[in-house]
Amino acid sequence: MTVIADLTPDEQRLLISSLDAAAIIVSAASPGRKEETASEGFAVAEFVLSSQAAYVANPLVSSTILEVKRRVDAEVPFPDYVALASAPGAYDRAIAILREAVALLDSKSTPDEAAGYKAWLQGIAQAAAEAGKEDQGFLGRGGVMVNDAERAALEEVASLLAPQRG
Repeated sequence: MTVIADLTPDEQRLLISSLDAAAIIVSAASPGRKEETASEGFAVAEFVLSSQAAYVANPLVSSTILEVKRRVDAEVPFPDYVALASAPGAYDRAIAILREAVALLDSKSTPDEAAGYKAWLQGIAQAAAEAGKEDQGFLGRGGVMVNDAERAALEEVASLLAPQRG
């Protein structure tokens, strides 16, 4: 059984950063108005904070959620999601963080814990993609829930999280 407290401070920071990274891959792939990106950040935060019951059987996910909640309760400031997602190189940086997190999960947790954590990260990316209508026209008409760029980003996240054959 692995919990976040079993990891070094750097490893803990990496896993916490992987939550934003999974979402930023989606947000950076399809940049929109600041309001749209902010709503993606809020959707991700809501998903993370409300997913504990679904992942109670996975101690690594549960302990990570508890750590995020502890930071919220302590009023620790979180990074500005809009700034992270719209920064130059955000997509590539998020890909690199997710790759590092996957390597850490595969080396420091059980296969079931790693698979559950990766599924949770995929859910985080999905929450960002489904945060609101994209590609809306004049006066907000039309649009789709998940556009082609976001769909491609979700596939990229899934590929990064997939078990590596070797």
